[in-house]
Amino acid sequence: MAAVTIATCLFGLVAVFLTCGGIMLGAFVLFVHYQHRKFAHIPSAPRKGLKGFFLGHAPVMVEYHKRNQSFNDAIVEMMREYGHVVAIFLLFQPIILVFDPDFVKGILCTNTHPKPYKAYKLFKKILGTRFLGNGLVSVLDYETHAPKRALLNPAFNRKYLQGMMGQFNAGADVLIEKLSHKADGKTEVAMLDEFNRTTLDIIAKVAFGMDLNITLDDNSPFRKAVSTIFAGADLEKTYPTTAFSPLPAARKMRKDVRDSINFLRETGRRCIEERLKAMEKQEEVPSDILTHILKEVDGFKKESAIDLEGLIDEFITLFIAGQETTANLLGFALLELGHHPEVMHRLKTEVEAVFEDKDLLEYADISQLTYMMQVLKETLRLWPPVTGSARGLACDVVVKGYKLPKGTIVSVSSYVMARMEEYFHDPLQFEPDRFKASDDKSHYAYFPFSLGSRNCIGQQFALIEARVLLAKLLHRFEFNLVPGQGHGVLDEITLKPAGRCRNYLTPVE
Repeated sequence: MAAVTIATCLFGLVAVFLTCGGIMLGAFVLFVHYQHRKFAHIPSAPRKGLKGFFLGHAPVMVEYHKRNQSFNDAIVEMMREYGHVVAIFLLFQPIILVFDPDFVKGILCTNTHPKPYKAYKLFKKILGTRFLGNGLVSVLDYETHAPKRALLNPAFNRKYLQGMMGQFNAGADVLIEKLSHKADGKTEVAMLDEFNRTTLDIIAKVAFGMDLNITLDDNSPFRKAVSTIFAGADLEKTYPTTAFSPLPAARKMRKDVRDSINFLRETGRRCIEERLKAMEKQEEVPSDILTHILKEVDGFKKESAIDLEGLIDEFITLFIAGQETTANLLGFALLELGHHPEVMHRLKTEVEAVFEDKDLLEYADISQLTYMMQVLKETLRLWPPVTGSARGLACDVVVKGYKLPKGTIVSVSSYVMARMEEYFHDPLQFEPDRFKASDDKSHYAYFPFSLGSRNCIGQQFALIEARVLLAKLLHRFEFNLVPGQGHGVLDEITLKPAGRCRNYLTPVE
């Protein structure tokens, strides 16, 4: 009798679970169907079968990832097929892509529409571990962002940038000394890796007063940590189940990412705590970005508290963003120069005219590198390290005749718009002279550093650093691409050359 009762109870529990599971599945299906219907009026690439119903266009992203291509190229094809407004679904999350300069201006150059959590959560945490937290890039609402931005702005003004020239030159000189031992015309040098190490060294020194000597250490734990973090973020973006999968490979990746993030955050913690102690003792401290932040942070607390973890968020934001984008820009620039020898010749002629017989580039010299600036701008047009921005609509918006309801996540892409004939003549051609004229008709189709109050605070820093490094390298070496390198990209949150910009180097006679 007891056995029958137990069996009846178990059967009842199973029935309840199955019923609840069926109800939940039915509710989920209805929700996904509602999302599809809600945006059915927006042109969209077909979603194939049952997989497409539940996963949307995510399988397309996976396929491009497997071919070492950027999903942005799939979006370019969608734009050419469906026009200026396109809907995509990543799993069951709808994102509306808009390729219109007026919309870009309205969405980025006002403070009406905040960054959406779903689009930026990957910057806050990676595989469950706090990464940028509430740092300048990942904080969502304008009210919180504005005082943070005001706190940091003075550290990136012209006076501070002039004071960094010595460190930019010194960083370049260390790299030149290292490369001199490989400049035999037959040793392959992955210049992207060298740029990554050097820009990490420079940002560590000029922002935080740290001498990490990463340039000379090919096995630096700092560079390894950054690479692991970006690989983990890319994996979570492409395969979201990695965040909770019990499989050994997923568990190992979570541990590796956690250890790497914690390594960088603990470095930041020690750096901040040591600087605070030195300031309390009224000891001499470097006049760098960290000192500026810590001197101003008490005033910032009056408006919105920022604790030690918040300071570490800003440390990681500046440490990562301050090197990754510059290194990728230089890698793509050198790749394009290798494919366009006439541009390389013209650029080297300008560099030699600026250098004359000196070895140190001064701040005044930078403004004379006008063609180099065109080269960098054109590189950023075709290969922006960060391809675009997303916002969550704070109200209903109509664009190109399509109504987008409040709460919609919209995305604008400098990468895609750079490939549109109506904004750029012969858009796939690398042509620096398109930036020679002062005509800014394509301004809102070109935003590699974003626009408005959420634009990249370090864009001038990056462009000055890039000019110093590139000019000094071209002054000392001839670069020849290792044959077989095309324009493939690795899309690991930021875009970087898939071939890592491998070159043969020889000294300039």
